[in-house]
Amino acid sequence: MWVWVSTALLALVLTLGLLWILVSLKKKAGANARQPNHRAFFFMGVVMVVAGTAEVLIFLRSDVSYMVALPLLVIGLVFAVIGLANRDKWTRM
Repeated sequence: MWVWVSTALLALVLTLGLLWILVSLKKKAGANARQPNHRAFFFMGVVMVVAGTAEVLIFLRSDVSYMVALPLLVIGLVFAVIGLANRDKWTRM
């Protein structure tokens, strides 16, 4: 069990490291940084909140720990708040 977890964590660290290197190289090359689409953040957050709430309700009813679905709900709330806080920067899709 611990072998799988440590392998997954190592893969995650390597992936994030490679992404960080690519982003830093792109910034050094003088590429223009694009602003995130805050409208997409909001809509992703709303979908995640709805899905997370549904999962929490299903898990509570079936006597399974709702802690599995709680991160989805929290991340959805964070995304929705980020999107709403930057509503003046929304772009069309």
